[in-house]
Amino acid sequence: MGLPFDLPSGNVSVKVAFICNALLTGIPMSRFVSPNIRGLEFLDQTPTFSFFIQHPSGKRLLFDLGVRKDWHNLSPTTAQRLAEAGWKAEVSQDVPEILQENGISLESIETVIWSHWHWDHVGDISKLPSSVSVLVGPGFSSAMTPGYPENQKSPILESDYSGRFMTEIKEFDLSVGGLPAHDYFGDGSLFILSTPGHAVGHLSALARTTSHDSEAGDTYILMGGDCCHHMSQLRPSNQCPLPRSVWMNTNWDVAPRSQNDMAWRSIHHSKGSSTPFTNVSDHPNGASAASSPADAMVSLRKLRDFDAQNGSIFFAAAHDKSLLSAIELFPSFANDWKRKGWAEQARWSFLEELAQKNPALENIGYNGSDLCFEEVEVSSS
Repeated sequence: MGLPFDLPSGNVSVKVAFICNALLTGIPMSRFVSPNIRGLEFLDQTPTFSFFIQHPSGKRLLFDLGVRKDWHNLSPTTAQRLAEAGWKAEVSQDVPEILQENGISLESIETVIWSHWHWDHVGDISKLPSSVSVLVGPGFSSAMTPGYPENQKSPILESDYSGRFMTEIKEFDLSVGGLPAHDYFGDGSLFILSTPGHAVGHLSALARTTSHDSEAGDTYILMGGDCCHHMSQLRPSNQCPLPRSVWMNTNWDVAPRSQNDMAWRSIHHSKGSSTPFTNVSDHPNGASAASSPADAMVSLRKLRDFDAQNGSIFFAAAHDKSLLSAIELFPSFANDWKRKGWAEQARWSFLEELAQKNPALENIGYNGSDLCFEEVEVSSS
């Protein structure tokens, strides 16, 4: 399926690798998605992805830094909120430690791009040399600085940015897929996208992973940050409707049964097969995680067009649990995602969470085994 918009020309690609340093548990999904769907009550062992990016010139970047290992030492305002709410993070290592363990010199990192300021994305940048700069989105400086302790109530630490060069993108000179964009390297290999709504200055990034002269053709990874928190916010869509039949493996001794999209429609707020199951939560009085739910929905709608290009763009949201069983993590690079079938493998696996707990699907005998899908052509008569 072709792109519904034109990407700026360029045949240079960057290497991209997924890093997962933390799993989140206990955060109510109602903060992120609406309407509520049974089976989506809380984040449960949900990953926090960051990304290692390497340009052919040798320049290296990080998109986000995950969760800091000593997350109890976040700013007092943030640490207290996590403790009172009972939110948990299982952190294996700080992202800089993962890089070093795999032979990456921290001095070789040029810039950290923060998708936004939230605690599960800024990591512990103090573990990186002061030569590493920070790139942030529009409005970050005025809204978020100074940090703690100068501002006792700040949700970020002053040490997160002090002593290093910080650049705020205030204007975007391009447009990609209807989103304001900045060509980071000037060769079309990496576009920084303005995707406001979830937080002030929220950024996403579109990286070319293979070029038009490769066997795979032009392919991209879209690092979506927190534009969505569950793939039910992206799928299904007009360009990517629910499969006609969903085959669910009950066990190895019984043949899988076909489940058509009617069962999924029964838990779908619109009862349709071509609109996403959920949207951005718009609960008032701080119950929504989005600083501007209306702006977040505008960004999400535009990103749905990116996501629908399954053969060209691999959508990688920061907390997409369905990716864990499909991808390879750093030090492996993700540029061969199309050849390896990662997008196809992950695309509808978010339905597994719904099938496990939703009574509308109990009649098919689902017991937690893998889902598999088959698109059935329906002849016209």
